[in-house]
Amino acid sequence: MQALQEKDYPHTWLFAAFWTIIIIISLSWNIARQKNEIIEVATNEAKTIFEKDLFYYRWGTSHNGVYVPLTEKTQPNPYLDHLPESSGTTSTGQTLTLVNPEYMIRQVYEMSTGSNSALGHITSLDPIREENAADSWESEALAAFEKGETQISSVEVIDGQPYLRLMRPMMTESGCLKCHEQQGYALGDIRGGISVAVPMSLLFSIYRRDIVLLTLAHVPLWLLGLAGIFISSRRITQAIRKREAAETKTRSIINNMLDGLITMNANGIIESLNAPACHLFGCDKEETVGKSIASFIQFPGRSTLPAGQEASLRGEIRAMVGAQRELTGFRTDGSAFPIELSLSEMPLDDGTLYIATVRDVTEEKLRKSEALRTGQLAAIGELAAGVAHEINNPINGIINYTQLLLDNADEKYDDTDRDFMARIIKEGERIAVIVGNLLSFARQRDVVEEVSMKDIIEDSVSLLMHQLQKDGIQLSVDLPAELPLIRGNPQQLQQVIINLLTNASYALNQKYPAATPDKRLEIRCRPKTAMGKEYVSTTVTDWGIGIPSEIIDHIFDSLFTTKPPGKGTGLGLSISKGLVRDHQGFLSVESTVGGPTVATVDLPVVTMDEPRELQGSLEDCK
Repeated sequence: MQALQEKDYPHTWLFAAFWTIIIIISLSWNIARQKNEIIEVATNEAKTIFEKDLFYYRWGTSHNGVYVPLTEKTQPNPYLDHLPESSGTTSTGQTLTLVNPEYMIRQVYEMSTGSNSALGHITSLDPIREENAADSWESEALAAFEKGETQISSVEVIDGQPYLRLMRPMMTESGCLKCHEQQGYALGDIRGGISVAVPMSLLFSIYRRDIVLLTLAHVPLWLLGLAGIFISSRRITQAIRKREAAETKTRSIINNMLDGLITMNANGIIESLNAPACHLFGCDKEETVGKSIASFIQFPGRSTLPAGQEASLRGEIRAMVGAQRELTGFRTDGSAFPIELSLSEMPLDDGTLYIATVRDVTEEKLRKSEALRTGQLAAIGELAAGVAHEINNPINGIINYTQLLLDNADEKYDDTDRDFMARIIKEGERIAVIVGNLLSFARQRDVVEEVSMKDIIEDSVSLLMHQLQKDGIQLSVDLPAELPLIRGNPQQLQQVIINLLTNASYALNQKYPAATPDKRLEIRCRPKTAMGKEYVSTTVTDWGIGIPSEIIDHIFDSLFTTKPPGKGTGLGLSISKGLVRDHQGFLSVESTVGGPTVATVDLPVVTMDEPRELQGSLEDCK
């Protein structure tokens, strides 16, 4: 039983207590019914005795008494001396005495002996004979008769034994006046009552035996019921716990899915969602349940869902069942991101449940964009190689021929001509350097080597210098002659610097469409120490339009851009941050609207124990 107690739910004890109460009520009812039955048996017996005594009394009264021979026990009634016929003799000379009904009934009861004999007598509040005086119980009964009661009965103790006492009133009849007229009674008056007492000892012994039998019958029934309750409860508990374990396991699997899972009704009202879905949309589970799915997902052909038009989603939801669609999701902070939505339906008794699987495809789109960009860069590399081949030969010819002219210049060439020739050679060499830098940038080498940020910045500036000058941007470059070396992929780091310079140029052009001294851009590079490590810190500072505080936390999000269509993809800063992170560095941006915007790239300095680790991380990200 103890083992059951430890496994059962509290409601088991509630059922056990309820069953116990039922058994107690049943036993009590049966005991009370049994007692009522023996009381009813005794009462019926007392009524029978009463009726018998009443018949004897009326028979004696109707004959004005009975003459019986005088014996030792039957002596003349002194209360009948006033009657001339109170005595007489038979024809044989035997002496007789008149016995009135009360005297006759009293002698009959005096003949009864034993503890199981019934008792009875006629009594009154004003008896002629003192022995017929009423006791306390009879006095109360006679008083009740005066108030209209017709019968009084109860179980009382007489001489230490239980008796069922019953008493009914006696009405004054014509035969009664012979002895009681002198007391002032008239016809119909309540003259007294006949009191009968039936012994209950035998009936109570039967009653006690019945109680034992009823108890013996109820106790096994009670135990059998308890056993059934606990066994059933144990089985039910085990079934419930198995179901709960299965539900917990299912819930754990659902909440640990990589994809978000949302259930909704036919109107698109969300009924439940798992933890990844809450994380995906940045929402609270309790607050989200009951909202429309259109609050988080933009369905084809509609931008927002009008209030109270949830039913209009029925068509869109049903049309997407069984299909996999790429849509736009919205977080609670208002930011948008690409998602992949799959819908399935589950028929239920009270309707149809729709199950939506939602996956954030931002990283996937980023990888596709990176792959596309890599392919583009590879194509550019091939194109640059061809361009370099086609341009380098003419440029080298121009430089060489001009150099020959300059070397063989005679008196017919003045200083101005010689200066023009030198300028041609210088500009040709400049073209050759630019073509070389373009080739170097387009050639996506996977080599990780020790490089100087000074070289990377100078190569990046050389590629963008013509456009910067064309836009009228005042460029300031502050690079120390000696900078600690870093380890990384030169092309990837150059891509980061070019992206930062391009973003800075765009911000300056937005604020200053024309050339002005305030349209300035600064590149600064310095060694620094942070968290016990040595870094080369590069800052790109522009005094353009700045970045509002409400969006600065999202500028590194994939596909997030404030530029108009065709001007930006929203991937530049995201890719740049990933590249810097792959180099075990940090990229951060600080800005205020109308103030300077500072992009900082911190890259770790080469140490003896870091190159292999960095090389491994870069190889992992390829």
